[in-house]
Formats: sequence, structure tokens, C-alpha cells
Amino acid sequence: MIDEKTEFIAFDTETTGLSASDGFIVEIAALKFNLEGIEIDSFSELVKPPIKMPEIAYRIHKISDEMVADKPTIEEVLPRFIDYFTGEKNVLIAQNSVFDIGFVNYEAKRYQLRLPKNCVLDQIDLTRRAFPKLPGYALEKTCKRFDLIDIQTHRAMADAVLVKKLFLHCMKNWETVEQRLAILNSLPHFTFGGPMIVTIDRGLVEVINVAIEAGKNLEIVYNGGSHKGRSRPITPTFIYNRDGMAYLAAKCLMSNAGKQFRIDRIVECRPAK
Repeated sequence: MIDEKTEFIAFDTETTGLSASDGFIVEIAALKFNLEGIEIDSFSELVKPPIKMPEIAYRIHKISDEMVADKPTIEEVLPRFIDYFTGEKNVLIAQNSVFDIGFVNYEAKRYQLRLPKNCVLDQIDLTRRAFPKLPGYALEKTCKRFDLIDIQTHRAMADAVLVKKLFLHCMKNWETVEQRLAILNSLPHFTFGGPMIVTIDRGLVEVINVAIEAGKNLEIVYNGGSHKGRSRPITPTFIYNRDGMAYLAAKCLMSNAGKQFRIDRIVECRPAK
């Protein structure tokens, strides 16, 4: 339960690629603050991955092999990050949190590290609730829309700062603390650990999240329901975890009704024409 004593931790990871199953974390950063926006402390570490930095990843975050050559490995850094966010009053927030949860889960699994069940919110869900008519929900574009940044470097701490700024900007839509807490408690809540993400197709999740951020429709083929095996257009809204399974909440445009799809049963997924 999120209340007035909750401390929020905006966090972000930079990685060697988009797939947690064969990619690695190269930077973790986090910023802890309270509901009033007062900063408490921060966490930021570069990580030396076990592979050379792919060129496509370097072009995004500009973290080179030389920058991480003498840095600790994730086996050393991840326990420190876990210690940083552990606590029953700590709630984490990330933009497209499923991506970061997936990488943390995989790295923890590699080194048999136990992950606490802290609540994790997705900033996209909060932004969508505060501003339901935006044309898209990408972090940098949304922050520029609200004059929260001029230029942005794609590094973990820079993105964590943006998540905090956008979180606080969203909170201004509700006047009282009680209203703000009610909204936060009504959002989908994720956790680290468990079978979510480590058992589903990361490429599929990425396609879904890109569509959610951009406010775009998808066409899926689902192995279940009355339209089993047939292509159907949907408007995706968010991904959530229920009983250890990952689900996609979406509006089915064929039936004009809200639906829930088990992600492991989506056999095809592409942007709608």
C-alpha cells in the first residue's frame, strides 16, 4: 500500500541490447525522493559487461568499452543496488519498467541473487492516467512537451531524473495527497523476480511497449478465445503480472471491448496497417 511515508525510487538501466536473455546491464542509476519531490539520495554505477559493447548500443548511450574497462561486474554491483532499494516503504518507478525488470531478473538469476518483492510502477501507466489524450508516451518526447528538458543524454541517471520530473508533473493533476495516493495505488503493480519476463519473448514485449509508448495499434494472432488463430487489431494499454503469468491488457477493435491476453499465447504481433 502506497502512503504518505512511501519513498519513491526512479531508476533506469543501460544495456548491451534489447533482449535480457542475451544482453547485459552496463549502467544502473536510481534517485530516491518522497511524494513532495524532496530528494533523499541517489545510486549510480557503471558495470563492466562480459562482452564487447555492440556498436548499436554505443550509439544510443555512448558508453564505450574504455569507460567500463576498470568497472565492477554486475555480480558486484547488483547486490549493492538490491540493498539500495530494499525496504517495505520503497516503491520503484521506471519508464517501460518491464524492460528494466527483465534485465534485473536475468542478471539476478545468473548469479543466484534473491530479489525482494518491492512494488514497481511503470511511469507510462501514470502518464497515461494523467494525460490520456497524448499522441504518444515516450519519455523524452513527453518531457519536452511539458518543458521539463531541453536536450537529453541517454544515460541511466539522466533518464532516472526525467522519470522523477515526469512523475511529479503528473502528480499536479490531482490536488490532494489522498487523490494522488489513490491514483498510485490503482496503477498496475509489478515486482522483481518470479517467472514474469524470464519466460516470455523479450522481442515481443519490446514491440508491445513501443506501441504503448507511441499510442499505436497492433495486429496480433492469439492462440485462444473466439478469434483463435485469426489476426485481430488491438489497442494495447499495459502489461501486468498475475499469478506468475504476464498479460497484456488491450482494447480489441473487432469486439470494441477490453480484453486480457496471455503474452505467451500471442503467436504473432506486428504494428497495425
